[in-house]
Amino acid sequence: MSKASSYAKFLNLLSNIKKECPDPEFEGCDEVLAYISIMESSGTPAKITNLVQSLQFGTGPTVQRKINLLEERGLIEVVPSKADGRAKLLSVSAKGNQHLKARSALLKLSLEG
Repeated sequence: MSKASSYAKFLNLLSNIKKECPDPEFEGCDEVLAYISIMESSGTPAKITNLVQSLQFGTGPTVQRKINLLEERGLIEVVPSKADGRAKLLSVSAKGNQHLKARSALLKLSLEG
C-alpha cells in the first residue's frame, strides 16, 4: 500500500468520524474515554488527576469539561474514591464500551476500505 493511499484512508476516517459526531464540544472526548478504558484494563483506577498529569488532554478545566460531557452522555461513571474522598474514580460504562467498539469498527472499516 502506498503512503498516498494510507493518507487518503486516514482522511476518510477523520471525515467519517466528523460526520458521525459533528459536535465540536465532544472533540477530544473519545481519546479521554479510550484512556480511561486502558487504565481500567491495566487494573489501575483512572482519576481526573491522571488525565491532567498525562499532559495530553489539556488543562484541568478542559479535562473537567470532557469528563462532565462524558458523564452527561452516560459514557463514563464518576464515583468518589473510598480511600480519598476528594479524588474521583472514573470508569467506562456499558454505553461507553459500546461507543468505543463502534469507533473501533469505524476505524477498521476506514483503514480497510
